[in-house]
Amino acid sequence: MPSKDDHKAKAEHDKQFADSLDLSTTPYLDWAITALFYAALHYVEAYFATMKRHSPDHRTRDSAIQRDSRIRNLYNDYNELKNYSINARYYMVSFAASDVTRNLLPRLENIRSRIMPLL
Repeated sequence: MPSKDDHKAKAEHDKQFADSLDLSTTPYLDWAITALFYAALHYVEAYFATMKRHSPDHRTRDSAIQRDSRIRNLYNDYNELKNYSINARYYMVSFAASDVTRNLLPRLENIRSRIMPLL
């Protein structure tokens, strides 16, 4: 299983990828959204790795987040990132750069800033 540091590095890698795209012009906004969700996922998994807990799938992870008293308040942000990612990947919903900058980036930053002290 990946370690806390592995998950943290992957979260930062995914965020850096999203940051490397010019959101106002990229034709790959769907990939930026997906990368932001997976950054959030890996921050959450880094936290779970500190307790030797790993989530085998999204449903288990969702439940684990909601049950954990230290991070349950992050579930709405996490779920919003996940839903945007699902809509971008599977339903080909078109989003605007402002959706990312005004809604998703602050949610990811909230997750990152609250999880980092727990690592």
